[in-house]
Amino acid sequence: MKVFTLKKVVALTALALSASTFAMDVKFADASWNGKKIPEGQQCLNYDGKSPATPSMTVTDIPVGAESLVFVYNDVSNKRMQNGGHGIVEFALPKGATSAEIPRVFGHTYEVPVGIEMVAEYRSRAGEVGGAYKPPCSGGKNHLYTVDVQAWQGDMVLAETTVEMGRY
Repeated sequence: MKVFTLKKVVALTALALSASTFAMDVKFADASWNGKKIPEGQQCLNYDGKSPATPSMTVTDIPVGAESLVFVYNDVSNKRMQNGGHGIVEFALPKGATSAEIPRVFGHTYEVPVGIEMVAEYRSRAGEVGGAYKPPCSGGKNHLYTVDVQAWQGDMVLAETTVEMGRY
């Protein structure tokens, strides 16, 4: 298990953004996610979300040697919620894997599926419950939500792809 401090997460994110990396292919496994609009019910509980969770995904073209995939959830329209403001989780890859099926991570909880670990909890407001993932929570103000999918080997990013989850 990798233990990341916020300082290390920021440093590693900066490294990831400056590294010479190639892209992986990331697709939503659930047809209700289309990358244009956040599906009904997948917004945060503050706006009547119904068991909101990250979309399940299929990731292919993972570089040989990658040990894990890191998912950095963002609200691009809100500066405070960029760079993992909606949470960061890591999926451990089996040795030699070049593709993976990623399960959903439910919002507003620290409980994550087997094989996934929380790297950084989402940035919550005072008095708000925390967790590994905060679902879209702009109140329908048309914010753009993305996830940066990074393939890691040790402390090096081998590949990175940004996927638009949709607007809410």
